[in-house]
Amino acid sequence: MKSLVVILIVAYIPVVFARMLPLFENLQRYYPGNVDYGGAYSDYDVFKAVNLSSRTHNNDSCILRMSVALNLNPGHQVLKKYNGSAKGSGGIYYFYDRNAFLNYLDLMYGYPLWSNTTEAFRYQQGIMFVNVTGEEKSNDVCSVLLWNGMSFHQGKGLLHHYRIDKVYLWPAQTGGCKIDVNVKQSTCFPSSSKVELKSGKKIAMNEIAIGDLVKTYSKDGEVLFSPVVTFLDQMPNYRGDFYTITTIFNVQVTLSEAHLLFTTCPLSDGRLTNHSTHASRVRPGDYILVNTRWGLIPMMVESVSVAERKGAFAPVTQEGTMVVDGIWVSCYADIADHNLADSLMTPLKRFYSLAPHVLGTGGKYVHGYLKDSLRHVGVKIFGKEKFYHQGPKERVLSGKETSLESLFIRKDRNK
Repeated sequence: MKSLVVILIVAYIPVVFARMLPLFENLQRYYPGNVDYGGAYSDYDVFKAVNLSSRTHNNDSCILRMSVALNLNPGHQVLKKYNGSAKGSGGIYYFYDRNAFLNYLDLMYGYPLWSNTTEAFRYQQGIMFVNVTGEEKSNDVCSVLLWNGMSFHQGKGLLHHYRIDKVYLWPAQTGGCKIDVNVKQSTCFPSSSKVELKSGKKIAMNEIAIGDLVKTYSKDGEVLFSPVVTFLDQMPNYRGDFYTITTIFNVQVTLSEAHLLFTTCPLSDGRLTNHSTHASRVRPGDYILVNTRWGLIPMMVESVSVAERKGAFAPVTQEGTMVVDGIWVSCYADIADHNLADSLMTPLKRFYSLAPHVLGTGGKYVHGYLKDSLRHVGVKIFGKEKFYHQGPKERVLSGKETSLESLFIRKDRNK
């Protein structure tokens, strides 16, 4: 009887472990992140590293990246062929087809948890599949990515979308991974975001200089070009999560979660009223203000995605607003009320326009004043509801992947 129990336990152990993903930090470590979203590898790099030719299936590079992350974890290599996989480096099979990979996850790790929203899996970690009905418009959005509990790791994924059907999560072991409440959060735009100068030229955030005349609109909706008087942030090497808000006509802006942009809604008399809204609060169905040849026009939001980007820039114009990537936004973050933020900044803007270097190059001391002094005073005077609130568990450390050179260790040893 005792031997039978031992046999049953031994037979059961592989099944138990087969249904558990690797440690999440190991998945992050080996995930060949997208070069456009905080990683180091283009699609070409990934296909070359695993010795596969590029394929034409939808989401093939997204699935291949996830397959690589699994295969580099000991005990999780795919050593035989499955539908939708191909033999690559080291004699290992890599998936390139999404449905085939999802079926493999079901087979090896059990059926996933599911919900109708990504928010249901806040603070949980694992492999997430966001199922969107209908044709997927954007080639750079991956439907299968690593979910770190708040956002997607080194890839662009949908947080909110009209056509999200279900969200599935295969949970990963966390190994006691801690959430760091001291992680620095930017309140700005990535380097790649663009503004339009008075000359008509469009330049990236990291090219803007104090004194540049940047396109914006007055409170009355008139086009004007306002000088940049300072920066609240200038960090070209910063990497962090940014929200991308996309309209039904594919106009999109990328900005930090606490940055303000303008949403609009109709009044009973047919007029529109504008509100400043934190980027992370925007949802599909909201209307934001888009720059067109006819002026600002309300346009419906279709989706909100999140991805890691490089750079953090927060220019401040004399007007307090600007057009970034075709969308009218505030120059401010944190404070929920744009008009309040602008009134608090007015004395500093006037002083800075007279002596732009007195307060420190790149707005270094202005930023310190706003973050360390003004916020604390403002909370006491106006109440914390006027400021962006982020719970301590909502700040998550981003992992870094290792080099794909580890894929070639076996090949190198055989030389």
